Amino acid sequence: MSTLENTLQIEIKLEKEKTNQALLKDHVEKYSELTQSMSKILNSFEQRLGKLEHTILPVYNITKNLQKQQQNLDSTLQCMEQVLSHYDASQDVCNLIHQGPSEGNIGSFLDGLNKLKKAKDYFLNNNPQSVELENVTSLFNNGCETLNNHFKSLLKKHNAPLKPVDLLDMIYIEEDSSNEDCPSIKQVPPSAREELNVMAQWLDNNLRREYVQIFGDERSEVIMRSLQNLKDHQKSGSWGNEPLRTRHGYGRAEAGVKKTTSARLQQIFERKANKMFMKASQTLGQSAGLAMRKNSSFGDILAAEEYGNDNDQELEKYLVLLLGLQKLLVWERQLLNDIVPPSRHNEVFSRLSQPSIEMVVKDAEQITSKVMRSIGRKEWSAALGIFSALKHVQILQPDIDRICDSTQKQQLSGVLNRLQQTASKALEQFIESVRNDAGGGGMVSMTSSTISYGGGSSVPRDATVYELTSNTIWFLEQLQEHCDTIGGLLQTEAIYTNDLDRIASQKALTMEQKNKALLGIYVRKVLAELNYTIATKSEQYSDTATKQLFKLNNTHYILKSLQRSSLIEIVALTEHDCERRYQKMIQDLKKAYLGSWSKMLSFIHPLDDMPRPINGKVKDKERATIKDRFFNFNKELDEAVKIQRAISVPDVLLREGIKRDNTEHIVPKYNAFFEGYSDVQFSKNIDKYVKYRPSDVTTMLNSFFDDTV
Repeated sequence: MSTLENTLQIEIKLEKEKTNQALLKDHVEKYSELTQSMSKILNSFEQRLGKLEHTILPVYNITKNLQKQQQNLDSTLQCMEQVLSHYDASQDVCNLIHQGPSEGNIGSFLDGLNKLKKAKDYFLNNNPQSVELENVTSLFNNGCETLNNHFKSLLKKHNAPLKPVDLLDMIYIEEDSSNEDCPSIKQVPPSAREELNVMAQWLDNNLRREYVQIFGDERSEVIMRSLQNLKDHQKSGSWGNEPLRTRHGYGRAEAGVKKTTSARLQQIFERKANKMFMKASQTLGQSAGLAMRKNSSFGDILAAEEYGNDNDQELEKYLVLLLGLQKLLVWERQLLNDIVPPSRHNEVFSRLSQPSIEMVVKDAEQITSKVMRSIGRKEWSAALGIFSALKHVQILQPDIDRICDSTQKQQLSGVLNRLQQTASKALEQFIESVRNDAGGGGMVSMTSSTISYGGGSSVPRDATVYELTSNTIWFLEQLQEHCDTIGGLLQTEAIYTNDLDRIASQKALTMEQKNKALLGIYVRKVLAELNYTIATKSEQYSDTATKQLFKLNNTHYILKSLQRSSLIEIVALTEHDCERRYQKMIQDLKKAYLGSWSKMLSFIHPLDDMPRPINGKVKDKERATIKDRFFNFNKELDEAVKIQRAISVPDVLLREGIKRDNTEHIVPKYNAFFEGYSDVQFSKNIDKYVKYRPSDVTTMLNSFFDDTV
């Protein structure tokens, strides 16, 4: 049963497959017929395209040739028109060129010049012998000259110099003014700057460089007139006391603000110094090579109370002038950027800055020459002014370097070099003045009666502190404020650097310590000369005691001054036992002073060779000896009291110590002599010889150094 069913199913499937096969065969035959039909259609289309190409291509080629001929004809006509325009150029723009440009409408004039330029170039290349070339060249040159004149007149219209008070306000109030605050840019409005820039660009592109000289000369005149006005203002009576004006309330005095010029300069240079310190800190970080440090004393020697003479005033005015120049050059550089092509900046800036730079360099030479004359007169405060000015010019130097090229930097470095040379010369001459002291004329006076000797030299009659000593210490104390500046000067001299190398080989020094060490070496040299001079001057006194007291007064004053002013710490960097050496000198001088009593004491001590009284009596020959001893002792004591009562020992502790030493050194010896011989009958008039009791001698010794007793 199952086999029959399977056979039946297979037959059914077979029939079905045969039907499908017949159907597929029928479809293949139909598709074959369609393919043949499509091939016939495509072949027919290809034949028709071939016929169309043979028909259209000749027409296309003819049309293309016609278009090319048309373009050639148009180009020819255009060239003809352009050539004809060159012949007509002179006539077309003649009136425009003769009328010249008008402010605010420079474009049409430049268009006319461009037309002449093209015509000139055409004739130059194609017909250089033509009359037309001569005509357009002449008219073009006239137009360029007219353009230069317009450039110059537009500059002149806006070249009024800055008023001194305005320049001072911009210096004092706002050091780093922005472009919007720049007086030079404010002076020339945007429309004029744009027009000047257009003219400068055109002239530069057309190789007409006269504008470089025009711009440089005109702006140079503005700078010079501004600085000259400032100098004239400095000569006026109101200089240094102008009210400070606000930046936004321009022209109105700021309420409650009234500062001297010195105080304002101090603030300016403190800000500059702080900026230098911050920049160095950011660059070098915490590295060991950080040589700069914030120094609050920058500018403080410009305080008003320290500027009391003409040289200081001149230096102060010069610093303001230098600040004014730096500010003006910054502003001119900003104006230059708006007008002159970048390729001409250095050339123009060099031209406009040259006269003003020469002026400040010349002024520096005059001022330093005047200072040198003052130093020659031993007016040492002038030297301090030079150190101050040098420090501030060094602070200002980076600002100048940023705006100037190498040539201008070299010129302005002449100011710095001049100040450095003057400062170095001042240090040298100070040592020479101590070495070859001729009376200390011209220095700060600490007057006392003096004894004059040959050559104009003098020492105080009362053997007090010598004027040279006090003035030398005063000067050295002031040098501490200029330690960095002086260190920079001395490190260029081998005599100082050799000593510094010796010190540095023993211990590592920071830059600050090196500067202090260099100053310490200088102070040590000055003190050595001072000690020698004091010793030499002491020989002008006739008696030994006064000589020793004079040296003692001065040496003690030097040590106490060094300790009080911290100079001892600076000197100790180069000579660690300096303080001990001075203390030993003082002890030696005290011993030498006590030694001056040797002659007087020789009459009363020792007693070994004196007569031996028996029951209060001595022989006739022995009486004469005792008389001589008492007489000579009294004579020497009276003479010592007369001289030393008039001597001055200003230091209380030193004075009382000397008195105590005298008493301890003399009274016990006299007491022994007095007790041994005061009751001896060696004369009918004992009171004539035994004038003083030991208590009287003590009183007399205590009266020393006081001429009021």
